Amino acid sequence: MIAIPVMRGRVAPVLNWCSRVVIFPAISEGAVGQEFCAPELDPPERLQVLLAKGVKILICGALSADLQRRATQLGFKVIPGVAGDIDDVVTAYRQNRLDQPEFWLPGCRGPMRYRQNLGQKHCHSITGEPGGKEAMQGGK
Repeated sequence: MIAIPVMRGRVAPVLNWCSRVVIFPAISEGAVGQEFCAPELDPPERLQVLLAKGVKILICGALSADLQRRATQLGFKVIPGVAGDIDDVVTAYRQNRLDQPEFWLPGCRGPMRYRQNLGQKHCHSITGEPGGKEAMQGGK
């Protein structure tokens, strides 16, 4: 299952502050998303509920380093740096096209993650390390 925080029909810019999430099957094309809304829960509690609902993948604009660590500890695959209309993003994910510029969060060069290291920000690809073979080169 995929979870995407939503604001006005688009991927919400920050997962931490969004209490509305739409859940989709990861591979079932044409499936309608199920909305989950829990403003009374704090972000780590919302992650627990999403996990209980079978979510394995979080697609979002951004999230705090603490929340990303927690999501990773719970076993989520987190794909930050994504923007766009929810239906378009889900379709692009299923077609392995989230690396296309139309889905990049403004200010990002594609779905990336950010990690704090000695006070400096470093960009990493979803699976790679800085400067490694898998690091995103030239926004790809």
